[in-house]
Amino acid sequence: MKAVRYVGKAPNLPEAYLASLTAGSGYTVVDSLPRGANVTLRLTIDARPLEVTHNALTRDFLDLATLVYIVDEIEPRADDWTRQFEVFFPVKNHQHWAANQPGLTRTLATLAGDKYQFQWCERPALTGFGAHRQSLPTGYDAVCLFSGGIDSFLGAHRLLSRGKKLLLCGHQADGTAASAQTDLADILRVMFPGQLKLIQCRVARSFGKTHRFPLPQKSEETHRPRSLLFLGLAIALANAAKIDTVYMAENGLIALNPPLGKSRIGTLSTRTAHPKYLLELTDFMKATGIFTGRIENPFLFDSKTDMLRGLDPKLAPAMLRSVSCARPSRFKNLGVRHCGYCVPCLYRRVAMAEAGLDSPSDYGFKLFEKIDSVDSAKQMDFRALVSFARRVVTSTPLNRDLIVLSHGFFPVDAAERFGDKQIASHSVWGDMFLRWADDFLKKLNVIASAETKRLLGIQTM
Repeated sequence: MKAVRYVGKAPNLPEAYLASLTAGSGYTVVDSLPRGANVTLRLTIDARPLEVTHNALTRDFLDLATLVYIVDEIEPRADDWTRQFEVFFPVKNHQHWAANQPGLTRTLATLAGDKYQFQWCERPALTGFGAHRQSLPTGYDAVCLFSGGIDSFLGAHRLLSRGKKLLLCGHQADGTAASAQTDLADILRVMFPGQLKLIQCRVARSFGKTHRFPLPQKSEETHRPRSLLFLGLAIALANAAKIDTVYMAENGLIALNPPLGKSRIGTLSTRTAHPKYLLELTDFMKATGIFTGRIENPFLFDSKTDMLRGLDPKLAPAMLRSVSCARPSRFKNLGVRHCGYCVPCLYRRVAMAEAGLDSPSDYGFKLFEKIDSVDSAKQMDFRALVSFARRVVTSTPLNRDLIVLSHGFFPVDAAERFGDKQIASHSVWGDMFLRWADDFLKKLNVIASAETKRLLGIQTM
């Protein structure tokens, strides 16, 4: 697929760039400039329109992350899941970007399994995304990604409890998740008055009726490179607010996201917060000067079940309002926000059971109770998760280390770069996997119906 970033039609732009904008050129044009854009990038702060001024390097990175996010939805994956992208991308300093291109393409390959080729040229000065009255506040300690899920809420709560002042950064990819972000931020405001602001970002196809360049229809829903956009938005806010720390609270089991079976090796499993990806991304950003601060995951060594163990009862309402489902709006007609059969929903159920908050009525499909009520496609993740847990509990420490590294090797000092401690080996994560797997199988034995256990081949303990 060929794509180009639109930066206007200034006469000093290269002929090759101008030619890529013409109909029939074969290029998909991604346009975020005002008055005719086909992509919207809008921010609100506590529900009021926000304008943020970016330096040239940050603006280029944010537009690049936006382009990657948009073209990912357009180009379907082939059987091997690897796609080829040729991108014409005007930037403020094309020689600087060209010199650091290997780090960028390596990062994108690790994150999404895709191969990118970039052609750079010099761009003119750009206008802002819009003129709004609200400006970005100062005096905050960190930017914290805020998805509307359990992990990001507990991460923000931990930091606020330590006296930190936070800019919570949420992406409005889904109306249900965006609503959860607002509700959870309201809960935190009551608990920590004056310590936080919620900034919600919308990056999506424009709802406008008139576009300079129409976009092809969406044909891909896996969203493997979305983490680049989420972090790009947080980093843009951090740079503008002169903040040097971005928190990406993601439980360690999902961060490493080991493939549940051989069929899931590669980009079939997301690497949103994987240490290998984060190492490559931060190395690239430091080399270019885009962001020289720190990205930290406060739950790098914990599963979601670990996080909810011993949960303060005062936080129970927030847990119930949180959203974990991979696509939370798909079963709104059933009056629920969780499908009950995707991997995040299954991780959520056992974690909520740990906190005494599990309720089958919160899920569209109740696999623990009635696995035979859904088709084989909806059973697939549950069966894979059970198989994975069995494999972990019967594995040797060495084999668990191999599971930890199944998405690619990363050095143990990633624990210090993105976590909060030094470790001597990967066994810290292997032990976390074992702790989760043993607990999952025990909970499954208690929660699951006799028929579900029979169909899964689980013997009653």
